[in-house]
Amino acid sequence: MANHTYCIELIEGDHDYLLSLSKNRTIQAKIVERAKILLQKEAGKSDKSVAEGLCIDVSTVRLCAHKYLEGGTDLALYDRQRKGRPAEISPEAVAWIINLACQRPADLGYSQELWTLAKLHKHIQDYAAEAGFPRLTTISKTRIQQILKEQEIKPFKIKYYCEKRDPDFETKMHDILTVYKQIEMQFDENGNIIVPDDYNLTITVSYDEKPGIQAIANTSDDLRPTERNGEVLRDYEYKRLGTVSLLAGIDLLTGEAIPLVSDTHKSADFVRFLKILDLKYPAQDTIRIILDNHSAHTSKETKAFLSTMPEWRFEFVFTPKHGSWLNMVESFFSKMTKQMLKGIRVKSKQELIDRIYKYFEEINADPVVYHWKYKMDEIQF
Repeated sequence: MANHTYCIELIEGDHDYLLSLSKNRTIQAKIVERAKILLQKEAGKSDKSVAEGLCIDVSTVRLCAHKYLEGGTDLALYDRQRKGRPAEISPEAVAWIINLACQRPADLGYSQELWTLAKLHKHIQDYAAEAGFPRLTTISKTRIQQILKEQEIKPFKIKYYCEKRDPDFETKMHDILTVYKQIEMQFDENGNIIVPDDYNLTITVSYDEKPGIQAIANTSDDLRPTERNGEVLRDYEYKRLGTVSLLAGIDLLTGEAIPLVSDTHKSADFVRFLKILDLKYPAQDTIRIILDNHSAHTSKETKAFLSTMPEWRFEFVFTPKHGSWLNMVESFFSKMTKQMLKGIRVKSKQELIDRIYKYFEEINADPVVYHWKYKMDEIQF
């Protein structure tokens, strides 16, 4: 080190660590001083200018720099006589950090549900000494981030999943797939429906509700695309006009979509939909409906209506809890949302209702027969 204008290249993460120490008022002054020495040497200042700026001897600057180059921050910042102090953060300390990160902040007395890096950093510094890890009282946020990344721990994020809470999930899924397999067998090799000699068909309808469709009006007209601006321009302000519910089924033999738009989706609305199906299909056919376990589907009002029908007229096949994805009408709703409901603006709730029915007319002008593929090879007769 004959040339005293040398520059120290800090190891990744050390700059932020030293910077946090240089601003810390709760640790020993000599540690703060040494952190400042290393930061200024990183910036390329000479030993003499560093010494004059901190009002210390030049030999102190040289010794601190030498120790860093020899053994990193721990050797440079802390005196050798601190026996038992590990050169790096111990595996036990890392495990303590990970354990903290995996806990719910609210269970530790905080108001928040998820950690922020700042809150986790402060908690670690506040309780590290008490937990037996004094080295962590000066740990940097960057180092905590590195530790979490190495362990693939992300306590700042939520990833949603669907828990299978239905104990009969597999059985009910098998029942649904069996229905789809039976539908396949109702088509010949050319894709035509096989009509039994007695003309008694089993019609299968994939059914669900889409509640809370909002009727939203603009406060000023949209500006259509022009040569200068290729996008639709819309005022941020809007007016809510209320909501409607869509009750819909897909005939899995023909692909026809059957709608009912209502202000609610109660038992009375579901019974109205059943009456639509009853009028639509020949009296000798069985109408099999794939649907979820909504209370309206098993209510007293629904059962009262079904009791007026022949036992074979309506057959319900229920999807398992959290198994709505097994119902093919869900794909139709997703397609409808993207094609028609996204960004829709109307002048009245009635206009929304009319446009929903218009969408169904357009779909039914060229219906698509849905075919289920997932795990169908596992269904045998």
